[in-house]
Amino acid sequence: MALVSKNIVTLLYMIVILINSSDSERLHKQIYSSIEGGAACFRRLNGTKQAGCSSSNKGTVGVVQMVHNLEDAQWIAYNGTAGPYMAVVSTAIFHDVIEVLMSHSGHVAGILLFANATIRANGFTQDSQCPNGYASGPGSQCLSGNGGIVWNEAGTDLLRRDIPFPIFFLPESKIDEIEKIEDCYKRYNLERKQNGQPLCSLQMNSFMYAAVNSVVCLRRSATTALLTPTKVCDPLGDNNVYYSLFPRGKETNTTKKPVILTTARIDTASLFDGLSPGAASSVVGMVTLITAAATLAQTISAANAHLYRRNVLWALFNGETFDYIGSQRVAYDISRKAWPPNAPLSETDIPLHLEIGQLGGSLLKNKDTDTWPLYAFVPENSEIRELFLQQMSSNIEAYNMTLQPIFSTNLPPSSLHSFRRILQNATTSGMIREVLLTDHNEKFTNLFYNSALDDYEKIGFVYRNISIGNDGTFVSTDELVANGSMKTSDIQVKIANLASALARTLYEQVSEAQYTGNVSASAHLVDEMLYCFLKSQACRLLLAADYAQSGSREDNLPEIPAPLYVGVAAWSTTAPVFAGHLLALLTGTHLQQNRTQCDALSDPDYSYYWLRGWNNSGVCIQTTMNFSQAVSPAFMIPDYDFTSGEYSTWTESVWQAMWARVFVSASGNGAQFAAILGAFTTVLAAFFTFWLHKHSAVVFDNAPTALVNNDAASGILRTVNC
Repeated sequence: MALVSKNIVTLLYMIVILINSSDSERLHKQIYSSIEGGAACFRRLNGTKQAGCSSSNKGTVGVVQMVHNLEDAQWIAYNGTAGPYMAVVSTAIFHDVIEVLMSHSGHVAGILLFANATIRANGFTQDSQCPNGYASGPGSQCLSGNGGIVWNEAGTDLLRRDIPFPIFFLPESKIDEIEKIEDCYKRYNLERKQNGQPLCSLQMNSFMYAAVNSVVCLRRSATTALLTPTKVCDPLGDNNVYYSLFPRGKETNTTKKPVILTTARIDTASLFDGLSPGAASSVVGMVTLITAAATLAQTISAANAHLYRRNVLWALFNGETFDYIGSQRVAYDISRKAWPPNAPLSETDIPLHLEIGQLGGSLLKNKDTDTWPLYAFVPENSEIRELFLQQMSSNIEAYNMTLQPIFSTNLPPSSLHSFRRILQNATTSGMIREVLLTDHNEKFTNLFYNSALDDYEKIGFVYRNISIGNDGTFVSTDELVANGSMKTSDIQVKIANLASALARTLYEQVSEAQYTGNVSASAHLVDEMLYCFLKSQACRLLLAADYAQSGSREDNLPEIPAPLYVGVAAWSTTAPVFAGHLLALLTGTHLQQNRTQCDALSDPDYSYYWLRGWNNSGVCIQTTMNFSQAVSPAFMIPDYDFTSGEYSTWTESVWQAMWARVFVSASGNGAQFAAILGAFTTVLAAFFTFWLHKHSAVVFDNAPTALVNNDAASGILRTVNC
């Protein structure tokens, strides 16, 4: 009998376990609904502080409150009774309400920010009014927060502030998730008297391991590395890209040519992980540089290098958003005669530094006209700069554009600041002359600077999808305009014309003669590059410039734009690789070598890359393009003082998971009832157990003597194996 009872109990126990295991996941899904497609705000740190967002260790929970205007935000701050609240906010009003929510963070659990296609933001930038203000060179007059001159007038500085709650962002494509939350809100949360009611709630998890500042998190990482493999932060950094018109590897001090250093930035940033489109902030400038380099390479053959006294060195800097990481490293290495690694330059080798700054903010404004007003910032006038400006103005006016010189040491944010600080003697003395090209004068024309909304729509880009020849031939701009495929007001045409004017000006600087040829940049090439960087990595241009592997890799390139955030130094990102490979593909020599032969080639003047090529079968590229580290000198110098402000000290926190979910939280009355019911059930069970023990002889037939023993001395309720 005892054995049978024991088997029955075991069987019942197993049935309960099986039911629980099969239903637990279903029950979880009934309680929680995941918010898909969101991007979380994360934490970065520098030598003196932490910036960005973090949730609590197990996620932060708050009651949903739809914020449609400033009054809704003020209600959360001053009148909400069931908080803390999760504010669901459109990007159109984010700048209007963020300061109210930040200043009353005790009532705010977090923010779910969403982009709405029907209500667009007029401006959206989380950088400061004076971007990289603490890394500015001598002569800068930007006075953020003091009523002075500012470049980024709409800046909130959230990129560099410690935000006391998590923020998640949902793009326009995920508006159905917002509708799901709003339905939940309307069902449970519309009443302002919310105490004691079941309420629609959100939970956000974006816990960051790093805290305080870069010094603390790096010390913690070094300490824990001895015990566990877990790091809490990494230095920001990646790679710079450089390419020279003529090879420089075999140059000596007597044969070395002065170089015109022509630069632009690769990176941009936003508050949110994986969302950094950078259309006007960086992409237009980068595409202009690559297109101009390809055009100049068609104009002057590297084989004729001996005919020219000057060279052109093109460089794309990475990490510029965070105190000019890439350009600081290059200027620092030049001061030590260590860049480029294969043929280092000194300050005396650079008669002119031309920076292609922020372009694109005014393209949408001028989309219906042929004009594109541009500006050239010049710190001090000099003969070589005056000649360059004359040549550039003449070439650019041929394309119905204007270039207005601005002579001032108050330069907009650009890599010139790194050179003016680190190589100050060379720049202030006029040894290195400087020119900065932009599309703005006193204030940015880009109202979405360094944000998740700085996308292709903000520059008015419409992809034309024109076929590329099997040998990489692009249709000329003149032919595209003549056959109606493009108009002279299209941004592709304007960027191609600017690249043509720049290439011709550099030709005249190198050759010391006026350009009389007819080579010009192709708006078709610009169209493809903009599509690749702003809409989809799975494009023909990047496929051709990708590393050639065995088998097809088309499915491995995602149909989303490559994030342009610099990332951490421990991992390479795709943006500089794509930019470098495009330079190699478009300017290099295509050799008739197989993969094995290509890998075996070695020459101090060149690098060799095996890329997919235009027919996807692989091609050996001989190029002067190469990569160099874009990691701040602060992480190289022994015992560097991270509070000095001399070099960038930015790091990024490590995190484990980021997710958000919506659910209905129980009311206070329900919790009280559950507590009372639990207490009552416990008392009832104790009474019933006592009663069974006292009357066991009546309840159970043939009960063992031990069970009915009323030996009070033991004081123990005895148990028996049945």
